Amino acid sequence: MAAYPRYRFDHGFGAPAPVVEPEVVEVADPLDLPTLSEREHQAALAQARASALDEGLAQGRAEGEDAAARRTEAELAATLDQLAQRMAALDADHAALMGRLEAEGALVLVALVRRMVPQLLDKVAREEVERLAADALRAAGQSPVLTLRLHPSLRRPLEERLAGQSAFSGRIDIQGDAALAVGALEASWGAGSVRRDPAAFEAAVAALADRAVAALMPAPSSDIT
Repeated sequence: MAAYPRYRFDHGFGAPAPVVEPEVVEVADPLDLPTLSEREHQAALAQARASALDEGLAQGRAEGEDAAARRTEAELAATLDQLAQRMAALDADHAALMGRLEAEGALVLVALVRRMVPQLLDKVAREEVERLAADALRAAGQSPVLTLRLHPSLRRPLEERLAGQSAFSGRIDIQGDAALAVGALEASWGAGSVRRDPAAFEAAVAALADRAVAALMPAPSSDIT
């Protein structure tokens, strides 16, 4: 009789033992596994909030600086425009002032000339009378008589001036006439005559002065009624 090892059987007894399926172990996705503690989570949230706040502040500061720069540029442009307009107005005012001063200066000069003309005529009266008398002597030529009429104050100086002249061979008749202005002279001979009237010259200067004043004075405004 053959011997068998203890507890070893060739056949089982009773119902067959159920086959035990191997347990399936589900492997979790590493991304689904919690990796932070609550403290670390709160710290991460705080850091995120701080980063967002810093970014917001930086963006707000940049936007504020840009807005301030644009506002400053606009204000500067407006100020420069106003300054340019003011400078143009000042230039116009300066030009008007200079024009007015020049006109006033010209008016003063015209007034001075007009006032000084009689004095100047009196000052050159003797020289002008002697010059015109010399012209009359040459113009009289071969006439027998040359008559010269002038203010009595200049009669003797003219006689002294013409003494010894050789331009006229006829007789020179010098007459004083108080009705004539100082500096006036009337010369006549048979074929012609010449005359110097300082009053006419003074009137001509006065007319020129009046025209100059009229040109310098501003035209009246059409709005004034």
